[in-house]
Amino acid sequence: MQFGFLQFDVNHDVEKNINKIKTMLQQITADIIILPELCSCGYLFDDEKSLSNFAEQVPTGLFCLEMMKLSKCHNCALIFGIAEKDNNKIYNTAVIMENGNYIGKYRKIHLSNYEKKLFIKGDCNRVFNVKGIKIGVQICFDIWFPEISREQVLKGAEILCILANFGGETSYDISRIRAIENLTPVILCNRIGFEKSTQMDATFLGKSTVIKHNGDRVVIGKKNIETVDSCNLLVNPKSNAICDDFMKEINFHYKK
Repeated sequence: MQFGFLQFDVNHDVEKNINKIKTMLQQITADIIILPELCSCGYLFDDEKSLSNFAEQVPTGLFCLEMMKLSKCHNCALIFGIAEKDNNKIYNTAVIMENGNYIGKYRKIHLSNYEKKLFIKGDCNRVFNVKGIKIGVQICFDIWFPEISREQVLKGAEILCILANFGGETSYDISRIRAIENLTPVILCNRIGFEKSTQMDATFLGKSTVIKHNGDRVVIGKKNIETVDSCNLLVNPKSNAICDDFMKEINFHYKK
């Protein structure tokens, strides 16, 4: 199966972001394509009110409907980040569209101090059936908590897909650990660019990556440069040279 990512600079302009994604999709052919966290609207906002102007309902908002159309046009699944509005609350959400159909959403569970001023945390960690395989979806800071990945693997996740907005190398390094400790491939899409608000500035690293179950990085996006890339990735059984049944060993720790 072919996995890919679109690494780009996100604007505080939904139409510009949609047009950027349309252009980049012309450069890639893949079954499942990962986009950055909050790629509909950008990351830094002065307050909840300014963010709410960009928030939308799932799956009926403008950005969601455009991604639905693009997933059908390109015969692929798109996993992308938005600010989701639901009952006057705003969530940092990843949405999955496959071949013109809405598959589901994941709301970011672990929020940074800054994000807690804008978003409500999610409370459901689940996996999704996408293109015939089971996928765990996470958003940026979630990857710092091994429990998220392990819970998804226990629920049958065969691939871990991570949408991100980070500037340092730590999350990039952690992504490889998550693959190794779960014998599960990881696809990480991080944005590039610079944003500024009254509260803080942020520069985003890029270096999106595809990691095999053994920790080998088979694709690495460019640092601070727009990148479109993809590769074929086998969904491997959770075993290696020293352990035929990794899930059996994991389940030992969850016996009641």
